[in-house]
Amino acid sequence: MSTLSFRDIGLPAAQLRAVENKAKHAGQTALQYVRSLVKRDLLSDRTFAEILRPIRNDVRKSGLTERELGAIVARARRATRPAPAKKRKAKQ
Repeated sequence: MSTLSFRDIGLPAAQLRAVENKAKHAGQTALQYVRSLVKRDLLSDRTFAEILRPIRNDVRKSGLTERELGAIVARARRATRPAPAKKRKAKQ
């Protein structure tokens, strides 16, 4: 396999700068950022079932029950969602 430089892909200078800026904001190098875009695009060709197959296999092998897995997912959702805003009573 030949070695390809990030600059060899033929983007105009303005687009290269835009890629470098996006990468910086994402905390990545330009090469890491472009690699993630390519991976995302390649994954988009796969069905959701194909993407989840390794995860489902690992869960099956772990011996977790549906209830245990549901509890793990529920905890993760609660941990990542912001708390709901409290409703204020309207002044009359």
